[in-house]
Order: sequence, then structure tokens, then C-alpha cells
Amino acid sequence: MSATHDHENYPGENSAILTPAPVEDAFGFYGTVKSMTGREEIAVAVWDTASLMLSTLFDENDPAVVRNFLRSRYGRKVADHVTFFARPGEYENLDVMHEAVRSAITDVDVRGRLIWKKWFEEIRAVTLSGEWVD
Repeated sequence: MSATHDHENYPGENSAILTPAPVEDAFGFYGTVKSMTGREEIAVAVWDTASLMLSTLFDENDPAVVRNFLRSRYGRKVADHVTFFARPGEYENLDVMHEAVRSAITDVDVRGRLIWKKWFEEIRAVTLSGEWVD
């Protein structure tokens, strides 16, 4: 199974960042999706979608920021949203999984603000300041 992306869904594709999935990650976005689906190739494909969407949505040019966000507890929360959106029988359907990622990342609070923006900025700050050490 190969991961393909419809780049028309990413209006800033020239600046979108595809970060490598951290296969050693057990707790963040990747680890959660892999644990829920039981399939590494699905976790990698969904990670790719999340990386592209986050870098485009938040106009982020630094791959470390995107990767660190997805590896953080906030990435875990995004993954929880993804696995709640897609039912276990739908995990094999990459179209459903990609839509689940889009739905999770573009989720808004009751005031209409993106839920993840504040936390993405927090991870950006600690990454760029050097406080996040990989």
C-alpha cells in the first residue's frame, strides 16, 4: 500500500512539509494511530497527511516544528480525534483516514477558533528556542 496525496487539497503545496514518520514513537500521533489500526503503513500514510495539512494550515516552513507537534501530547490528541472519526472497520480505507485527519486538524472550538493553533504555537516556540531537544 503506498501513500498518495491529492495535492489539490493542500493549497500551499509548494510550502507544505512532509516530515518522516518517527517509527520509534509510541505515544504521539504516529504511535497512537499505529496502535489503533495495527498497521504501520496506515500510520505512515496518515502521518504524511497530517504533516502536509499542518504545515499548510499553519504556514510552517520548519519540519522540526511539524514533527514535534505531532510527537507531542497534542499530536496524541489529534490522533485520538482521528481514531474516533474513523470506525475500526474503516481503518483500512485511506480515504476515510485522510478525511479523519482533515476533520481533526480543522476542528474549531465554540468560538470558531482552530483548536490546535494555540498548542501549535506553543510547540513552535519551544522548538525554535531550542528547549525541545530530540
